[in-house]
Amino acid sequence: MPYGRRGGRRRMAYGNQRRQGGTGATFSGSQNIIRHANTQSATIGSGKTQAFNLVAYNPTFHGTPVASDGSSAKVLTNNFTDDGSRVDYVTMQLTVRQTDTSKNNTCYMGLISTSFNQARLASDLMTSNFNDFITSNSDGEMTVAAAEKSYNLNTYSLNDIQQHNIRGLLRRQMQLYSGRVITANSTIPLPRKNRRQQEGSIFALVIMNDSSMDTDGSDIEIRLDTFFKEIPSNSI
Repeated sequence: MPYGRRGGRRRMAYGNQRRQGGTGATFSGSQNIIRHANTQSATIGSGKTQAFNLVAYNPTFHGTPVASDGSSAKVLTNNFTDDGSRVDYVTMQLTVRQTDTSKNNTCYMGLISTSFNQARLASDLMTSNFNDFITSNSDGEMTVAAAEKSYNLNTYSLNDIQQHNIRGLLRRQMQLYSGRVITANSTIPLPRKNRRQQEGSIFALVIMNDSSMDTDGSDIEIRLDTFFKEIPSNSI
């Protein structure tokens, strides 16, 4: 009986060690986790679409983590990751509101996920596949276009290759009217191909403001807060 109890204690201690570094953990054992927290905002006109970084491979703009008091984690205020790091989840908090509450707006959300062979394409293929919502330089470092683009649901629905590469715009619809504010809070597992950070990897949110029934549709204002934990390659 005592032996069984001791064995049980050992198993429990081992289980606790394995849980270090979980979603709510303050300390992460030997892993020097980098916590990212970033806020993006934009105004998107009617008939316009814009992409926003959730997690993107870009060592040039990754920056140097800073110390976080009381925690083994470090902090960065961007969504760029370093070579070889791992990211499992990203938490997204999105707020969308109208600039003119007398209008009706219909908005859509989609996702872009690319790996090495999809992102490092010739410029004409980046245009045909992604409408240039994302960009890649010669080192495979990823980012999104800096501004909105003229792009509506009709264009998307008639373009099979862009439906394949910009996922979900036809499914995720948001209705705004009479000053209604829409919020979306979720923790999203990264697609398998994006978990290991390498050249050509980007996971991005696409927001479309298509009020096609009203030629004088309202602009929308969005705020996107993102949080994720990056585990550097030397900690894996």
